[in-house]
Amino acid sequence: MNWQIGRQIQVILVDNINILKDGYPKVWDKIKDYEDNLDSNYIKVEETKKGFKTLSINKDGKNMYMHSKYNPFREAEAIVDEYENIEEGTNVIFYGTGLGYHIDAFLKRYPNVNYYIYEPIPEVLYAYLSNKSLKELPSKNLMDIIVGLDEEEIANCLGNFIDKNRRNVQIVELPIHKQIFPDEYKKFLKLFKKIIKDKRSGIYTDYAFQKRWIINSMKNFREVLSTPNVIIEKKGEFKDKPAILVAAGPSLNEEIENIKYIKEKGLAYIFSVGSAINTLIYHDIYPDAATTYDPTENNQKVFAKVKEKGIKDIPMIFGSSVGYETILGYPGEKCHMITSQDTVSNYFLKTEESDRLDIVLDAPSIAVVTFQLLYTLGFNPIILAGQNFAYRGKERHSEGVYYSSEVTEQEMENGIWVKDVYGNEVLTNEGFNNMRNQMELYIKRFPNLEVINTTKGGANIEGTTFMELEEVMDKYLKEKVVLDNWLEGNKTNYDREYLKSQLEKMDKAYDETKKLVKDYYSALDKILMLVKNKNFNQAEKMYVKLDEVTTKIENNDFFKTFILPMNRVNYKILANSIDSLNAEKNPLTKGLRIVDSFRNFIDLCNRDIEMIEPIYEEMKEEIIFLLRMIL
Repeated sequence: MNWQIGRQIQVILVDNINILKDGYPKVWDKIKDYEDNLDSNYIKVEETKKGFKTLSINKDGKNMYMHSKYNPFREAEAIVDEYENIEEGTNVIFYGTGLGYHIDAFLKRYPNVNYYIYEPIPEVLYAYLSNKSLKELPSKNLMDIIVGLDEEEIANCLGNFIDKNRRNVQIVELPIHKQIFPDEYKKFLKLFKKIIKDKRSGIYTDYAFQKRWIINSMKNFREVLSTPNVIIEKKGEFKDKPAILVAAGPSLNEEIENIKYIKEKGLAYIFSVGSAINTLIYHDIYPDAATTYDPTENNQKVFAKVKEKGIKDIPMIFGSSVGYETILGYPGEKCHMITSQDTVSNYFLKTEESDRLDIVLDAPSIAVVTFQLLYTLGFNPIILAGQNFAYRGKERHSEGVYYSSEVTEQEMENGIWVKDVYGNEVLTNEGFNNMRNQMELYIKRFPNLEVINTTKGGANIEGTTFMELEEVMDKYLKEKVVLDNWLEGNKTNYDREYLKSQLEKMDKAYDETKKLVKDYYSALDKILMLVKNKNFNQAEKMYVKLDEVTTKIENNDFFKTFILPMNRVNYKILANSIDSLNAEKNPLTKGLRIVDSFRNFIDLCNRDIEMIEPIYEEMKEEIIFLLRMIL
């Protein structure tokens, strides 16, 4: 390498390092260690006979070249030819940099895309940064640079990418890169697909329940004010007491006699989650409490037998956003826990001791929610029973779950094989597997908690110790620990003065909503008129007005507490589209897109305001009644 080329490389690298330090500090932290420890035998920048640069990789004793030794520019054009119909505003991930020939060719052909650069091999990125000035790239469109193999970091970056870019996503691969580093590519692709699947699932859940969560919270508010908050009243009270979390997996059938014995002798607190209560009742076992969280109307079916038989000896611990039909007519004692989906209780309530309410976080399974609760109450160890997270033959639930059905042949074919507690393979589905993953995440969060899995033949749960229930009884459950009427207590003494003041604030916010909606529509109508008349300068001024009204809506208590959570998916989509709307270069198209996007959103909000008005008025009357009774 001659002096001039070496000097040029040094200048490029210094410039790029400064850019990284300012705009991408995490990337600089990742690669700076390689500067002094580069293995010149591993990756080399070589000059071909025709004067082009290529990248040589020494892997497994073989030299492989990342670019053509003859004409890397023509090769790059051929790569880009594989991608057609790339629309303006498409969001691109460049997987693998090499020396960036394909990146340059792609951006030259499609200059208006937003793009991310991901290079799993830090040494390759270092070579790229030594030979290609980032200043030459369209920097305004460069969203992020990702480097390395840290799965958590990659997942976070990809998650943010997908959140911001719901449509028009394209991965542009450097073909030879994935051939040289196949394991890294498989890992990336698997992670990318998983995140997309998880995001879609999350979006579906949010979309399906976003209105239900809020309506439930409003309708359940009277019960919240009239029952004990189990976390406030009992937090830490059961330190080092054993608890059994009983789920309705098919393995529960084998443990009935053991659980019956434990209940009769009071050797551990027994918590039934979801449908497991029907199996226990079927065998004349009344758990120490039944927990419930599902926001759907159908959730009431879980407790149909309890209501029909008038069973008063099973306390219910309900999440405040549970389907409101579930708690209607429940014959036993009730207490509540505030859920993360309940913006209503979180707005109106606090205690005299604390401004912050302890909440349980949303999860795909009541078992995971209950697990959080038991940890907060101090129970240790937590013993899992009937927690299969998998099929057992063609069984999906334990007996007594009357609405359960056999696993179909189609479900068997589409199933997922995972390791069971014995190290064998067991069949499950995406739903069960997602629940298991969530349970594992919470177990990791509580490292000082002992979790024992007694589920014979169930899916292995990382962080648990598998032990048959008989052995657990011999080792841990040797004496009576359950107190009679352990959950009895007065309703929680929430701060009434605070509740009163929050209600007054909410009423003012509610009165303001109609004006805000009117101003919002007015701004949109003016923008539409201006862009149709091609008065784009005035339209730009109205965008500022629209932004002001939107900010007022975002800060309005009624919108924040009720309406925006009911439209969280559309709200997020709108927020994530702002950059794309602002980047639109055609002023007419920009104006029409803004009007269309924002009008669709406010239409949804306005319909929900009208829908919940009678529910809000009913809720307000109940609050006023309760305040009069107490104050």
